[in-house]
Amino acid sequence: MKTHYEVLGVSPRADLDTIKRAFRQAAKAHHPDLTGGGDAAADHTLKMIIVAYKVLRDTDLRAEYDAHLTFERKRLRGERWDAILQFTAATAVLSAILIGLEIVLLPSLGDWMSKPPATRSIVLRPSPPPRSEPWDRGPEATAVSPSRDAVSTARPGAPPATSRGQGAQPAGDVAAGGAPAAAIEPTTAASFLKRALERSQQGDLDRAIADFDEAVRLAPRNADVYRYRARDLGRRGRWDRALADYERAIRLDPNNPALFHDRALALQQKGELDEALVDLDRAVRMSFSDAELYSDRGAVWLAKGSYDRALADFNQALKLDPGLATATVRRDEALEHKREQQLAGDNARPRQSGVDTTGTLPPEAAPKAAPKAAPKAAGR
Repeated sequence: MKTHYEVLGVSPRADLDTIKRAFRQAAKAHHPDLTGGGDAAADHTLKMIIVAYKVLRDTDLRAEYDAHLTFERKRLRGERWDAILQFTAATAVLSAILIGLEIVLLPSLGDWMSKPPATRSIVLRPSPPPRSEPWDRGPEATAVSPSRDAVSTARPGAPPATSRGQGAQPAGDVAAGGAPAAAIEPTTAASFLKRALERSQQGDLDRAIADFDEAVRLAPRNADVYRYRARDLGRRGRWDRALADYERAIRLDPNNPALFHDRALALQQKGELDEALVDLDRAVRMSFSDAELYSDRGAVWLAKGSYDRALADFNQALKLDPGLATATVRRDEALEHKREQQLAGDNARPRQSGVDTTGTLPPEAAPKAAPKAAPKAAGR
C-alpha cells in the first residue's frame, strides 16, 4: 500500500509549500469535474489524495504519521530478520538430520550393493499389450483429441486420422462458427453491462453506448443501466438523450439521491440552472451529509451570481469534508467575485449614498435651497 508521500509524489522531507503544490496538481489530474467524468478507481484515487494532504499539511498529524512509518519499517525489518533466522535454523536442523541418516544408512546400503545379483529378488511385471486403436487413450485423450468426423468437418478435405497424432487439434482452438472463444458475443444483460463498463473506462464511448443499449433492451427495469448510459451520453455531448435516461432511472428508483445529483449536473451543462437547483435541493434533502452535493449546488449558485448562497454551500461542504479540493477552489472563486462586486458597488456609492444610506441631503445641496425660497418671498 502506498504511503501518503507516494500518493502525492513528494519526498518525506518535502516542505509544506511543496506538498500544497503537489496536492493541487494531483487533485486537478484526478477530479471528475476536470477530467470529464470519472469511475470508481478515479474517485478512490482522489479520496486517497485528499486524505494524504489532510495528514501531511498538519504538523502534528504528520509527525504522528512519520513515527508510525518508522515503527512499521522497524517491525517489517525485524520480521524479515526473524524469518531469515528461522529459515537458517530449519536448514541447519534438516542438514543435521540428513547427515545423521547418511551416517546410519550408508553402511547398510553398501552391504546390500555388495551382495551378488542371485540373492536379489526381482519381480518382472508383464508389459501391457500394444493398443491398435489410436483413439483408445483414456478420458484425458478423449477430452483432447476430437473425433474423426469432427476433424473432417473442421478441416474440409483433410484425410481422416489413422494413427496416433494424426489430425489431432488442441481443444478450444476453434469455437462454433470458426471464431475464437474470446470473441463470442455476450447474450445476457449482465454480460453486456460488464463489457460496456470496460469499454467506458477505456474511452470507447460509442461501443460502450451500443452495449448499454443492448443491456437496456434485455433489462428495461434496471435504473443503473440508464444511469451509466446517461453518463457516457453526457461525455459525448448528447445532453437531451442523457436527460431522458436520467428521467427513466428516477422513475424506476425515485429515492436515489445520486440520480438527482447526476441529472442536476447534466442540466447545469445545458445551462438550465434553476432546474439543476431543484434536483440538487432534492438530493441534499435525501443525503444531507454528502459534502459534494453542497459543493455542486454552490457551483450552480456561483454560476447564477448568488455569491452569498454559494459561499454558504461551500462552507457547509468544507465543514463536512475539510479536505474537499473542489469546494476550496470554488469558495476562493466566489470570494473573489464577491470582492469585485463590493468594489464595483463602492465606486458607484458616492452618487447615491447621501439618499440611500442616511436619508439626509448632501452638503452641496444646502445652498440650492435658498434660491427656491426667494421667489416665494418676492411674490408676497
